[in-house]
Amino acid sequence: MIEHIVTIEIDAPLPADFGIDSVHQLITHILQTEEVEEPWQIGIQFVDDPTMQSAHVEYMGIDGPTDIMTFPYADEEDVWGDSEAGGDLMISVDRAAANAADAGWSTANELHFLIAHGLLHLLGWDDHYPADREAMLARQHALLASWRSEG
Repeated sequence: MIEHIVTIEIDAPLPADFGIDSVHQLITHILQTEEVEEPWQIGIQFVDDPTMQSAHVEYMGIDGPTDIMTFPYADEEDVWGDSEAGGDLMISVDRAAANAADAGWSTANELHFLIAHGLLHLLGWDDHYPADREAMLARQHALLASWRSEG
């Protein structure tokens, strides 16, 4: 089994029913299911809306909150000229809570949903066009359903 390195930074309160172990399990499941054959490094930072909004302005030029931002490592090379596989996810716990209320599920479920979304972006999925977004959302739901059926 491939060992992935997952680093988690918690800068906003997480829901009590959201276990950090589940993050590692979900990431491993998605990368295995998507047939990733090299070790990945994934960094996840859980933040609040003001922090996310500042990052959204800084990196995307958009002055408003968002639920997740992804930063692929494939665009960067290390000092040896090698490209790292993986990337960073910045997730707003505040936006996740609001999204969860709209979706009718728990904030923990929404956080898992956003992690799956971010990983798919790092794997090359895009959601700029409606058909692409539908396909990506369907894949997220399928990955989460298969992960939950394992656990």
